[in-house]
Amino acid sequence: MGIKGIRPGVTLSLCLLVPLMGTGGCSYDYPDPVHTPAAEADDTATAEPQPMTESAGQPPDPQVLDRGVRNYQDLEALLKAVPGPTLLFEQGPLDGPARGFGTTEQVSQAGPYTVTAACVGAANAKVFIRQENPKVTLWPVELTVDCPGSASEVITLQQGYVSAHLSLPTSADTPWTGAVGGVRVTGG
Repeated sequence: MGIKGIRPGVTLSLCLLVPLMGTGGCSYDYPDPVHTPAAEADDTATAEPQPMTESAGQPPDPQVLDRGVRNYQDLEALLKAVPGPTLLFEQGPLDGPARGFGTTEQVSQAGPYTVTAACVGAANAKVFIRQENPKVTLWPVELTVDCPGSASEVITLQQGYVSAHLSLPTSADTPWTGAVGGVRVTGG
């Protein structure tokens, strides 16, 4: 029999062992798909903490939510006041549990573009625009806006990608007021 007779048995054993070893160190936690208030009341002593995607805090204040909706409507009117085809449009909250924005769009045609930043419901907002491509780097253009209001600046963009992001206060625990900010890049 010799070595040739042992080889198929070892190969079969290894083929069965490798998949088992690969899954031996893995652990998956899936959320319980059915949660009822009665079941949660019974399981409160043994419930494990769930990961939070937003900062913990009080439930949303309905007045703040209503103010935020009105602020977004006013913000959109400010951003759309500048004519021209839209290359980039993004908006987001200035404060609260999930705040800020950042986005990137592709510039297909080089030329002058108008960057308009706006905010509603806060003292001011800062929006940064940056472009990078192999030939040129546009250092961040900063637009500071007094709220409510908008500010515009014409910049020259090259083919490539342009990015915009909202600069936020350093403290993540600012109270939620419904303040919003946004940016729109038009032209091309």
